[in-house]
Amino acid sequence: MFFVGVFMTLMGIMALAGVCAYMLFGLYNKSNLEEMNTAAQGPVALPEPPASEAQVQGALSPDASFKPIEVIRNVQPVVEEKPAVEYAPAPESAESKAEPAPPSEEAAPVIPERSAEIVKEVAPAPQPVIKEEAAAPEQNQPAAEFDAGELVSAYNSIYPGYKIHPKYWDRPLTAGADEYTYGVIRREDGFMEVSALNGLPKGTLSDAVHVRIPSIEVDSAVSNLAILDLGDSREYETPAHVVGRIPETSNPGETGNTWLFGHLESPIRGEGNVFRRLPEIPEILKNGDPVYVTLLNEAGEEFMYQVTNTVVVHRDDLALYDTEDSTITLVTCVPRLIYDQRLVVSGKLVGIRKPA
Repeated sequence: MFFVGVFMTLMGIMALAGVCAYMLFGLYNKSNLEEMNTAAQGPVALPEPPASEAQVQGALSPDASFKPIEVIRNVQPVVEEKPAVEYAPAPESAESKAEPAPPSEEAAPVIPERSAEIVKEVAPAPQPVIKEEAAAPEQNQPAAEFDAGELVSAYNSIYPGYKIHPKYWDRPLTAGADEYTYGVIRREDGFMEVSALNGLPKGTLSDAVHVRIPSIEVDSAVSNLAILDLGDSREYETPAHVVGRIPETSNPGETGNTWLFGHLESPIRGEGNVFRRLPEIPEILKNGDPVYVTLLNEAGEEFMYQVTNTVVVHRDDLALYDTEDSTITLVTCVPRLIYDQRLVVSGKLVGIRKPA
């Protein structure tokens, strides 16, 4: 009995520790939910066409003005050589050329001939030539404009930081391989830019059958959700291993809101985790990168949406709503292990590609 009691005590301690860990983990996840409320920083538009160059171009990438730093060692000070000071011969005066006057009674004493030659040879010392320096700029004169491009160009010659996404600059040794294009994502061929205000009337296009979100590696089928009769209430079925669409909402490309639901994770029912990386979208938007969602319908048409904002609401406060333009809304449960909140990701139509 003693061993049974010890065993039961240990099991109780382990169960209590597990519950405490679960509660603490849940509280930690809930404390980060406010950081998921964000909005896109850049313009809402179709991505740029594919670039012909393989090199990423942007504000921090080298261009034609790239100037690598030239390192000069053992630099000697430059001393300007001044010309030696020479004494110029004295100019002859007019009096020296004139004929000597005849001696008079009060004439000056006669200087010997040799002494006269010495006087002629000694000339007054010329004044040294002083080079005029440029006047110092006035105090009120505006300073030269700072050239940030030259500074960045010099920095790139030492450390190629332009090849690393800024979100990894604080940890370059563990940087990811995702390409940073400075707010520009190259679009696929064939997409035509459209406005979300130009969506077709509701009911004119076919249902969605596939969804792609390249930024978070979502590539999943889409199926319409059926309504389950629970006797005293009704609810939509939960999508298993696919993204579920509320069938009463708009189809891709139509005016109105298209509502899509997916599991963050389903450890008990085992219904997949198609939206396991959807909580990464707020952080991507904060980094300045746009996020695009592409929906394919039954007719083979592709509609591209750009995510505009994300918000977290309690599950009891979530309600379907419609819009006056062509929009899309993705929903999943957060946080992990609690799932009492809903992450709502919204986007607007920016492009369309017809089947070939």
